Amino acid sequence: MQSKAFKALTLAIVGLCAWTGAAWANWEFVGGEEATEHVARVCNGDDEVICFELGCSTGEPLAYRLTTRNMPGMVAAPRLDSLLFVGSQLAGSLDFSHTGLESFHAPLEETQLRGIDRLKAGIRAQLHVWDSADSAPVIHRFTLIGSNAAITEVQKFCPLPDFDQRELERRTLPDPAAQILGDMREACTVLDGQLTVSDGFSQQIDIDGKPPMDLRINHGAMLCDSTPDMVCGPAGCLTSFWLGMEDGRYRRVFLNAIQDAAITGQPGVLTLIVKGSQCGDGDEAGPCGKRYELDGFELKEQQP
Repeated sequence: MQSKAFKALTLAIVGLCAWTGAAWANWEFVGGEEATEHVARVCNGDDEVICFELGCSTGEPLAYRLTTRNMPGMVAAPRLDSLLFVGSQLAGSLDFSHTGLESFHAPLEETQLRGIDRLKAGIRAQLHVWDSADSAPVIHRFTLIGSNAAITEVQKFCPLPDFDQRELERRTLPDPAAQILGDMREACTVLDGQLTVSDGFSQQIDIDGKPPMDLRINHGAMLCDSTPDMVCGPAGCLTSFWLGMEDGRYRRVFLNAIQDAAITGQPGVLTLIVKGSQCGDGDEAGPCGKRYELDGFELKEQQP
């Protein structure tokens, strides 16, 4: 799929174009105290119908949804990349996956909460949907008449997701080195480059003083020949530290540009060699050593 940054840049211009076409229906709320499904939705179309929704099943968190009828191109797609505009403003990047033959689900992200407020206050919205990597987006236009009342009602029945827990899960991987290498190789290919990996890319270390072993991944050990400074700069090279977990997975506790790192011998404490503003005034200061201490699932700088 095309990158979200590219879509946002190009489609922000599209979003400024004059509004054309009319919506077939206003927003409505379906659900209530005795219902098991609670949905705020707006639908367009006659033979081919698409409904854009915010809703949940009882006990589940609020999420974006799409339901369709007689739209085979969307049904055949394994997933749908979408950008939501309210007026000319980008209100969210939504990643829809199938939940049924003609139904799709996109989890609500914390960064999209402001977009919901825009839906409630706006006049019109556009959903740009990519159902394949090579196709242009299909643009679906919706009125926002009635959205405030419908969305306010659905928010009474659908709680927000546990964003903190979701973020922890995102930082938890069975094989961080393989995932990072795959992502970097894909990015380098997009930039017409070849990726080489040197020694020291992935190293086992003991961060917390207890088994299983943890990982240090030096992203700078991967070099994309078309963009050699992709993960390195004056401050250092991107580095991540991962705690080994009892279930065999790893959870990321640090991601930033550093010069180097050293074990202190004190469980949960590392010395990170940094450069620039962290060492004093100006971007050229340093390098210097800073002690970082494990606080839950984050390495944080020790305070004096």
